[in-house]
Amino acid sequence: TVQLAGAEALEAEAAGGLLGRLKERVGHTVERVSEIERVRKSVEFVVDASKAVGQKVGENERVQQGYEFVKKKTAELAESERVQRGLEYAKDTAKAVSERTHKGLEAVGETTQLGLEYAREKTRAVREGAGTVWERGAGSIQRARAQAGKVAWRGSARETLDIAAREEQWRGIKVQGAEELSVPARTEHTSAYHVAKGSTLRWTFRVKDHDIGFAVRMRVQEWGGSREEEVLGVERYDSTDTISGSWVADEAQTIVLAFDNRYSRLRAKTVAYLVGTEKPPDCAQPAPEAAASAPSLYPVAEPPPAAVPQPIV
Repeated sequence: TVQLAGAEALEAEAAGGLLGRLKERVGHTVERVSEIERVRKSVEFVVDASKAVGQKVGENERVQQGYEFVKKKTAELAESERVQRGLEYAKDTAKAVSERTHKGLEAVGETTQLGLEYAREKTRAVREGAGTVWERGAGSIQRARAQAGKVAWRGSARETLDIAAREEQWRGIKVQGAEELSVPARTEHTSAYHVAKGSTLRWTFRVKDHDIGFAVRMRVQEWGGSREEEVLGVERYDSTDTISGSWVADEAQTIVLAFDNRYSRLRAKTVAYLVGTEKPPDCAQPAPEAAASAPSLYPVAEPPPAAVPQPIV
């Protein structure tokens, strides 16, 4: 019995030690499990928190992107409005400028038209006046077919124009110009001569090749300078003719002779001319003694008798 009790005691002690060890192991396991559970929960919390933070960050980014998009669209709309206003302003300005330009062109056109009409009328009046003066007999011009002199076009206008054969015509005429000259293309050569009242200006010329324009003008003094009025309009004469003309001055005048080659673009023209003045004949100027001795056309009235004083009564 004692042995049996001892064996039971040993068994009980062994069982208690085993249970104790089991309890300890179980306790450690439970603690580890609890620790693992806490860790898991912490991890889950962190994950959830991270998700929440990520969602908030995502929402913030979407909000930021939305804000940037709205801001960008607002700026584009504002820019579009400014561009639209600029375009409208440019259109209005262009329209106003176009209207002003059109009005200005109309005004310029009207002014130009009036100026052209005035110039035409003035030119017509001058030509009519000049033609009338020329047709009244103050001027004359004629062509004569003649061969140039044998030693012509060597610098001597007298030999080229064969003045020796026309000596009778040029007797008593004071020569004021005689030369051969070259008139360049697109230019004219002019020479002025003072002609006394009653005197006659005579000229003779011919062109070497092709033709040359010739005109007679009158220089008139006016306020601020002088102007030239056309007496004989420009007319072209060819190289087969020798041209002779004259002009009688009814008062002291300055006559301009012009050789016009402005119509020729490339070719210069060689001209030989002779110009002189002829005084009026003596019979046209009465002597001072004759003028003084000429009877008067109107009787001279006799002076009234002197007044006789009356006696005072």
